[in-house]
Amino acid sequence: MKKVAVLIKDIDQQYEGLLLSLGALLDDVDIQMLVFNHEIANMDEAYQDNMEFLDEMEGQRISNNMANAEKYGFQHATIKEIAQRLKDVDLIIPF
Repeated sequence: MKKVAVLIKDIDQQYEGLLLSLGALLDDVDIQMLVFNHEIANMDEAYQDNMEFLDEMEGQRISNNMANAEKYGFQHATIKEIAQRLKDVDLIIPF
């Protein structure tokens, strides 16, 4: 199984990164969705529903922003931990 990290650095690309993560999960890919440096900008019902689907499909949601962990249930990781995770994947898709 391929391991893929979706690295979301652009606050305007959060939804697209989430949708790509979901699509890859449907193709039997191990996904790590990493929201880097910023808090989720628009946690509307659609985004929340898609994040729940990501969880159900056993994708990972990770962020170095503590607010995402506290408010939205992301796994918190430091920049150093994220760098280590990125070394262990087959493909990084930046947003």
